[in-house]
Amino acid sequence: MRACRPALTLVEVTLVLALLVVIGAIVTPILVGSLADARLRHSGDVVRAAWGKARVAAMQSGDPYLFRCEPNGSRYQVERLSALTAEGADAANELPPDNFDEAEYHDADLLRLSRSRLPRGIVFATAEVSAVPQMAAAATTSAGWSSPIMFYPDGTTSEAVVHLANAEGTQLRLTLRGLTGSSRAGNLGEVTP
Repeated sequence: MRACRPALTLVEVTLVLALLVVIGAIVTPILVGSLADARLRHSGDVVRAAWGKARVAAMQSGDPYLFRCEPNGSRYQVERLSALTAEGADAANELPPDNFDEAEYHDADLLRLSRSRLPRGIVFATAEVSAVPQMAAAATTSAGWSSPIMFYPDGTTSEAVVHLANAEGTQLRLTLRGLTGSSRAGNLGEVTP
């Protein structure tokens, strides 16, 4: 005599698969939104690290450094002020062509921060900088770049507020305090027109 084995019917298998599809449809947008928010926060950390690098370089070298970014773009620059105001610095002051090869760099490669570019899909929405002293005036008129954020040898900086945005319409506010040079990332929020 054959032993009766319990088995699943076609209706039961179809019901389980339908439940998995429904659960997947509910969870996927939540996960995608979380990944987009994480990428935006990571971009804020990249900018704050560049600010810290510029501040330390200015204090160690005794020369002012500056940070400037591409409005509505993803590129930024940290450079010694004297290198941008010297004769023949026109090439350094102009935005280079956007010939970035995606095959050279992967977002998971966190150790190559020197590419001076935010992760894909993140842009500098706005950059508001306090009044720039006269010694930085030459760097403010560069085609394609934002007003510079200055980092001085005594550890002070320009007051600045930078907004990063992603394609989903979320922004991250970064603030830089002038007297202390400390930076802070705010809460994620929707883009306001």
